[in-house]
Order: sequence, then C-alpha cells, then structure tokens
Amino acid sequence: MDTNSPDPHAEYSPTDRLRVRLDPVWSRIRSRFIVDTRSLAAMRIALGLTLLIDLLHRAGSMAQFYTDSGVYPLSVYEATYSQFTGLSIHALSGELWFQQLLFVVAGLLAVAFVFGYRTRLVGALSLILLFSLHARNPAVLNGGDRLLRVILFVALTTPLGERWSVDALRRGSARSAVASFGTVAVLLQPLIVFISNAILKHQGETWYAGEALEIALKNDVMTILLGDVLASYPTVMTVLNYGWITLLSGSVLFLVVPVGRLRALAALAYIGAFSGMLVTMSVGIFPLGLIASVLPFLTAPFWDHLSRRVPDRWRNRLPTVDDLGPVGRPPIERRLLDGLRARGHAFAASYAVSYARSLLTVIGLLVVVWMLMFGAADVSDYSVPEEIDSATVDQQSWGLYAPDPSESYSWYVVEAELSNGTVIADLPGTADTFKHPPDAAGSYETFRHRKYLQKVQDSGEDDTGDEIAEAYADWACGQVATAHDRPVDQLTVSRVYQPSPLDGSLDTARPFTVIEWECQAS
Repeated sequence: MDTNSPDPHAEYSPTDRLRVRLDPVWSRIRSRFIVDTRSLAAMRIALGLTLLIDLLHRAGSMAQFYTDSGVYPLSVYEATYSQFTGLSIHALSGELWFQQLLFVVAGLLAVAFVFGYRTRLVGALSLILLFSLHARNPAVLNGGDRLLRVILFVALTTPLGERWSVDALRRGSARSAVASFGTVAVLLQPLIVFISNAILKHQGETWYAGEALEIALKNDVMTILLGDVLASYPTVMTVLNYGWITLLSGSVLFLVVPVGRLRALAALAYIGAFSGMLVTMSVGIFPLGLIASVLPFLTAPFWDHLSRRVPDRWRNRLPTVDDLGPVGRPPIERRLLDGLRARGHAFAASYAVSYARSLLTVIGLLVVVWMLMFGAADVSDYSVPEEIDSATVDQQSWGLYAPDPSESYSWYVVEAELSNGTVIADLPGTADTFKHPPDAAGSYETFRHRKYLQKVQDSGEDDTGDEIAEAYADWACGQVATAHDRPVDQLTVSRVYQPSPLDGSLDTARPFTVIEWECQAS
C-alpha cells in the first residue's frame, strides 16, 4: 500500500469527512424506514373498513349502551370514568336519534377515508368521533379499541392519501415511496405493541413454557369457531404458542432488519397470525387493528408481484394517475398556493410549503417520542413526567393475555321475579342456566356485552362506584317487564365462576350473587 497516496477526503473539512463516512450508515438506516405508498394506501383502506365494521357492530346495541334508555345513561357517564367527562360529543344528548346521527356521520367519514378523499382532514374527524364514542361508554372497550385509535392517530402523520385515492387523482401525481418521522412512527408502533406484550408475557409463567395458548383456548368464553377445534390438539397448541412468542419477541429482527422481499414475507407471516386470531378468539377488532398496523411493512416487490398477477385484460384497462392527469378541481390548498404564485408571491408560497413540511416533521418526531416514552413506562419502572401523566395520554399499554391467560371464566344469569311470583331467567345477552352452557361464548350477545357485565360485577369494588350496577339493574327490570308485560318485583344478577378444564374435565361451576335489586314499579 502506498502510504504517500493522497487522502481522497483531504480536501474536506473534519465535519464533511465524518458526514461522508456516516452516509452509508445513514442510508442503511433510512432504507429501513422507507414505506411504499401503496402500503400506506392499503393501511388507509384497512383502517377505514375497520371503522365501518366497528360502527356496524356497535349499531346493534346503540340504544342499550349509548342512550338514556339503556344501561349507561348520561347520569352514569357523568358519575363514572371522570377522566373522560366532557370529552365526548356523543354525551351532548342521551336521545337515540342523536346517536344515530353521529353514527351516520362517522360512517360517511369512514367511507370517504377508504376512498382517500381529503384524507388527513377526514381521518382527523374520524379520530375525533372515534375517541368521542369511546369516551361515551368506556365500560364496553377492550384493547382493540385502544389499538384502533392509536394506529389511526399515528397513521395520520403519514401521507395516507398519496396513492389509490381521490386526493391522488385530484393532484394528478403520486410518489412511489416516502420516508419521514411519520413513517418511522407508523413502523415503530406495531413493534412497541409486540415487544411490550412479549416483555409482559415474560413476567408470567406459562407463555415461555409453551402452555399459555392451550390455557387461553380452554377459556370457553373467549374461544370461538376454529379455536374450539384447536383446543383439542395440545401438541398443535404448543407449536403455535412458541410460534406466537417468536413473532412477538423477534419482531425487530423480522420486520426491521430485512428489506425487500424478506420484509414483505415477514409482514405476511404476521398478517396470517392475526387472521388466525379472528377465527379463534373473541377479542373484538384487535386482530383487524394488528393487520392494519403491519401493512406498511409490505414492500415494493410484493406490490409489483401482485400487480403482475392481475390479468392483462384488466390491468390494461386500469389507468394510472400519470395517465389521467389531474381530475376535477385541485385541492383548495393547491389552488391557494397557485394563486399566490400567480400574484407574484412565489416566496410566500414556498415558505408556506416549507412551514407545512416542517410542522409535519415536528409532529412526527413528537409522536415517536410519545410512543417510546409511554411504551417504556408500561413495561418498566420508568415513570413519565408528572405534567403529562394522565390516562387520556397514556395509551401505550398492550397486555392482551399477559402476563398469563386466565385459568377460569364466567357467565351471568339474570333472574327476575314477576309480580305473580314466577321466576324467569331469559334476559337476552345472558345465560338462562347455572349449568355450563353448550357454548359459553354464545351466552353473551357480543364481546361488548361481556365487557359491560364484567364492569357491572366490578361496580362498587373499584373507583367507578355503584352507579354502573344500579343502572344495569334498572334497565334489566324494564326489559323483563316489557318482554312479559308484567311488573318485576325483584331482580338478581349472578356470576357463575367456572375453572377452565385444563385436564379435560369440568369442575363444578360456582355461582356468586352480583346484584339483588328491588325493581321500581313502572
């Protein structure tokens, strides 16, 4: 080696030489956070459809859960879950028509979001209505609801309407890929969910021993469809248990380290696992939120391969954005910027664009900090600063089936004594027997009814007070009286506790009285 050879970087300053040496490293890091805009479009569509599915699912119990004639009237809303008081538009009225109106508005916004019309504005309005709906009755929520609002919030820091959208057609152009703090946030969020859950499961005794999934699927209240079949095959359960733990704990290795086809294959493996949750466990929209969260990991080779699978006779008929050019009137912000330039204010237009991009960068960075801060606090002894430590802000808690799945489950029986002395137990959404029902999950009308009855049971034992239990009892009295056209004198709500049959045999179920209530004459 010729030691007298000139240093190719000698003409650079020390700062420039450091930058040149770090450029390859930075390039590799940046490549891990570039997202194909088709993946963002798929995420937008998945989130919009999830919003629609959630609204349709809730609509069947709208009167019961969101009006003054149901189990959670405004008087109870104002007396419980004080951290959400005043944060719900849905709480402006307890009338059914008002809830129906808000549901219709939310549905229309979700449809507009799916099609990518005014994507950020429509998405923000959808998020506001979603949080308002959640705040109106927190007693029916589970982790899937939190995941949906968190994923939607984080996703809005990215250009969700860049492709496959009305917005793209109006612009007449689209980027193929983007990289920003927003894409960093949208890729980190599912990793925080997976890693947090893996750490919390490690604090238990059964997941890393290969036993937890079998225990979870023996829970007849939480197991549905294919889950009832899989529960009969312990060896399969052990294999799936370790596979699930591997996906959670190895998420950084599988989803961040690789690029190209390997990353897409890893993302498809996660999507397959979450799809399995849909047909085995009664956990609401949690699997749909998880599927939406990993779609940004699908890379260009996946979409290119998928497009090649489209028959030529169809593909040739599908014009691209570049083929069409701008469709209709440009967005209002584009028209304002063009107006400034036409009036000779090109500098002001450029400043406005730069300011908007800088603002999005700052917001994306703050979202990343928020995610990491509260995610770390959830799985460690770290405490967030007191100034921002609130239940409304702290949304990074992901403890599904952690640290261990429950080894028991319950169903509820509502007995009503009519004025003629007849005792009946036929309230919809509850079981009609203290014996083990053929399908314990089917004893609940929906998983939200299960969540609410758990809150009824807990009422009086925690800081929510007795209001939830009393309001439920009053509502149940009215439901039974209306169904039988006869006054109800007394109502008893019982919880039936059933240990999971881990050894294949059911132990004797034990009933406990939750409420004894004297019904008011109507």
